[in-house]
Amino acid sequence: MRNRKNRALLIMILALILAVFCVVLLLFHMITSSNQMKEANEAAEEAARMQEEEEAREQAKLDRMAEEKSQWYLLLVNEWNAMPDDFDIETAEVEGGYEVDARVKDALKEMLSDCREAGYSPQIISSFRTRSTQQWLYDHTANKSDTAIPGHSEHECGLAADIIDSSSAGWSDPLIDEQEDLPAQKWLMEHCQDYGFVLRYPKDKEDVTGIIYEPWHYRYVGKEHAANIMSNGICLEEYLRDMGTYYDPQ
Repeated sequence: MRNRKNRALLIMILALILAVFCVVLLLFHMITSSNQMKEANEAAEEAARMQEEEEAREQAKLDRMAEEKSQWYLLLVNEWNAMPDDFDIETAEVEGGYEVDARVKDALKEMLSDCREAGYSPQIISSFRTRSTQQWLYDHTANKSDTAIPGHSEHECGLAADIIDSSSAGWSDPLIDEQEDLPAQKWLMEHCQDYGFVLRYPKDKEDVTGIIYEPWHYRYVGKEHAANIMSNGICLEEYLRDMGTYYDPQ
């Protein structure tokens, strides 16, 4: 009889221990699940925060890029983009009566001076043109495909200059591809970006620019953009189209 009571008591104790163990196990599981859920929620919140920050950075980059594209030195003038009617130009003389946008004058003068100090002889033969001058050139040219329509010439925005090696000044037409082989021109092609200029109409880009190869036409875009354009072998149209690839606004 006593053995039966002892056995029953033992069973009750074991059952109680088992119940307590189950309760403890359940509480542990609940606490663990709660912590895991908390960690999961925190991880999700952190991921969402990081995504929001990344999207904010990307939007800020796009905003800065859009603002940069609107700057005067990245004005796009070509066959498909006319000079804005409200584009205000204040010109200043560089040399020999040739004028450019006053904001470009010092950079152009420095480039020409350094080219001469290097032992070469650059010579401006065309720079800023008024609309009436561009109209006269267009009306009197024999091959209109080689002359920009009035309102669509970079020379009208005062940011461009045609520069030749002075040794070619006596040629019947110095504005030919052979200009690229002359010493001053080689120096300008190599160093123009250091002064904020690019070779505006590079070789094999005629379909993009709408203009034939012109190894004498230099255009101011600012030093950072000039370096990006020249180092990647692209033209201004490609740069503005795919600016996110080449330009990282700080």
